[in-house]
Amino acid sequence: MTTVKLQIRTKATLDELKDEGETYDAVISKLASQAKEKILKSELAKAYKSLDRDELKILEDWEASSNELEE
Repeated sequence: MTTVKLQIRTKATLDELKDEGETYDAVISKLASQAKEKILKSELAKAYKSLDRDELKILEDWEASSNELEE
């Protein structure tokens, strides 16, 4: 366990985000997870945009094959 000092308005914001019975740790973990997901989605979008036409075709073929295996 550790103690973290927060501004009063930050605690108030956490209180608004917190569900009944949820801990501050859970709220902060959820926010951190959402931030990581947002960063990863942004990086993935940048990576897709940098692909050339041949690479996109290979990716589309791979996804189609993967979907067939999952069915």
